[in-house]
Amino acid sequence: MSDPVRDLKQELLAAAERQQGHAAVPADRGRLRAHLGRNRLVAAALSIAAAVALLFTSPWSNSPSFLARAEAALTPPARMILHERWETTTTSTDPACTVTRGPSEIWIDETPPYNYRLLVNDFPPESAVGPRALACSSGAPAELGGALGTTPTLRFVPPNTLSGLPFRYARELDPVTRLREAIGAGTAHHEGKTRLNGHTVERIRIDPPSDCPYPPCSREPGYAYVDPETFYPVQTESPQGFIAEGGGSIVVRLHVIQRILTFEYLPRTEANLALTDIRAQHPNATGP
Repeated sequence: MSDPVRDLKQELLAAAERQQGHAAVPADRGRLRAHLGRNRLVAAALSIAAAVALLFTSPWSNSPSFLARAEAALTPPARMILHERWETTTTSTDPACTVTRGPSEIWIDETPPYNYRLLVNDFPPESAVGPRALACSSGAPAELGGALGTTPTLRFVPPNTLSGLPFRYARELDPVTRLREAIGAGTAHHEGKTRLNGHTVERIRIDPPSDCPYPPCSREPGYAYVDPETFYPVQTESPQGFIAEGGGSIVVRLHVIQRILTFEYLPRTEANLALTDIRAQHPNATGP
């Protein structure tokens, strides 16, 4: 049976080769901005830490052939549903701790209004107050959902309630959107193939943007590891920091490793659309 995602990808790759790397970068279709106070911003940074290293802040840089192939392969298929699972490990030296959170899972409809549903196992607990406590907290399970770019974010509270959170979910519409857009900025560098967890991957060093204020931007590079055939993300590494309450200097530094367990596009069937809709998953829940 024909695989429409694979067929489309092959067509895109062929077109990119013919055009010798001059493919256009699509405009951003939407981006979620956090609307939290500093306390919630700190919490969201841990809750969605991946999401996260997947939210690359810098582009790729390599030969035109590599860039063209990467851009074509990372262009989301039209009218599909992104399904992603990931696990995140954060390491802090002060306070000293290493915490693995997840796996988390998300479904995003790539068609407006971009409904999504997210299952996390690292939602900041009420007991963890402040960046130092959050750095070493394993978090709690939560189910969130809504339409990207709108408020409130909905949270399912067992046994049968939907509650509204006063912020937008801080995540890109697509974890590789900013990567594709920034492909020509030249601040990332393809470092060739390497072995990761027994598999061959492509390693990309991602330098910090020159115009990013410090703090909170790190001056250390991050790294992305992608599948050499599909260019889909396999793992990312990034330095991050928490800013002190009231805006002072960074009080907690984290090294974040995100392992992408699943990254795929699903057909836009009725059953798959229901996976992106928190209300459809809980039709009898009361709330906003």
